Amino acid sequence: MDLVPAVMGLLQWGDRYRATPEGPAMLSRHRGCGAHVDAQVSCEEGHAVRPEDIESIPGPAFRLRPAE
Repeated sequence: MDLVPAVMGLLQWGDRYRATPEGPAMLSRHRGCGAHVDAQVSCEEGHAVRPEDIESIPGPAFRLRPAE
């Protein structure tokens, strides 16, 4: 289940950039309402995050390489 967002993102990329003129080979939809499923990135607070709004910062395991 942890891979579902990654797989959905890859499927969405394929649908956009690699589909044939007829459209994608597979469609993903919500069983509850039938709407198309769209992979989205959000923060822990639930805000939708655009690629340009993402920043990378050092994490707890970050270590500088020793000088050679």
